[in-house]
Amino acid sequence: MKRINLVVSASEMAAVRKAIFIAGANRLIIAPVSHRTCISELGDWYCGTAIAKREDHMRLEVTSDDNRSDGIISAILSTAHAAKIENISSDMLHHD
Repeated sequence: MKRINLVVSASEMAAVRKAIFIAGANRLIIAPVSHRTCISELGDWYCGTAIAKREDHMRLEVTSDDNRSDGIISAILSTAHAAKIENISSDMLHHD
């Protein structure tokens, strides 16, 4: 399983959400990002621009099968005009 964490503008969230599920995501968690958090964590990225100062941002955590993660990343990059992929990690399941 892959876990992909990203930040997108709230105005693009619906389109990104749809693209993620069409690409085969198993689960999606959505949380708002405060403007203060956006500036402090993302620094010079899109959050610092004049347009972004008027927009809200959302943090998305996507879970998918390993074989679908590349398609999901491609869907994010082709759908969002401004997005930041913060982290991509593999969840290793431990079996006893």
